[in-house]
Amino acid sequence: MITFDDYSDAYDAWFQKNQAILESELRLVAHVLGTSPGKTLSVGCGTGLFEQLLLSEYGVSITEGVEPSAPMGEIARKRGMTVTEAGAEQMPVEDGLYDTVMFNGSPGYIADLDAAVREAYRILKPGGRVLLIDVPAESSYGILYRLGGAYGTWNDDRLRGVLPRDPYPVELAGGANWRPTQDKIDAALKAGFTDLFYAQTLTRHPCFSDTTPQDPVPGYDSGDYVAVCAVKP
Repeated sequence: MITFDDYSDAYDAWFQKNQAILESELRLVAHVLGTSPGKTLSVGCGTGLFEQLLLSEYGVSITEGVEPSAPMGEIARKRGMTVTEAGAEQMPVEDGLYDTVMFNGSPGYIADLDAAVREAYRILKPGGRVLLIDVPAESSYGILYRLGGAYGTWNDDRLRGVLPRDPYPVELAGGANWRPTQDKIDAALKAGFTDLFYAQTLTRHPCFSDTTPQDPVPGYDSGDYVAVCAVKP
């Protein structure tokens, strides 16, 4: 599993070059969060880019995060977040503290997703929600990212005509464990969550996804960025 310690700047820079993709993903995250998510923890908060934009564009405040990469966590702190340096599988957080636990873009970089979702269950209040938001392995982007990882480069003639204008850094694409949506569903059910619901965005082919932002739609069978959401009874 890749460490983000050497890629914190590249991560933010990629989103700055892909504003339509960023906005599409942000709309999905805002949609599943809702306007009143309550006390929320962002697990794998990275540089805090999404949290900063959620506040400035949607008025949704998420000030607490967990992030194992010290350089990324430091950037998030500069953006106003309180960040605990820890992995998702064992978080130094007391039981029943949060209304919402959000994994935005982080499930593919968590070694033991089942353990992380169990931790989310533990630290949620009854009636709280977990949000598992990521690129599904079966999606167009998921397949493309695994190809890039296998080839070790985007500069391969077999990828001609299928890449977006500015592809995600190949080291990050190839270093993740892109999981099928069903794995996230199973992790939520095994942890004890109920009332699952889904939303998705980025429904165009990757080479056309950076043209205009897209609004989220229900389901998980056609999107390249998918939210699996569930409730702690």
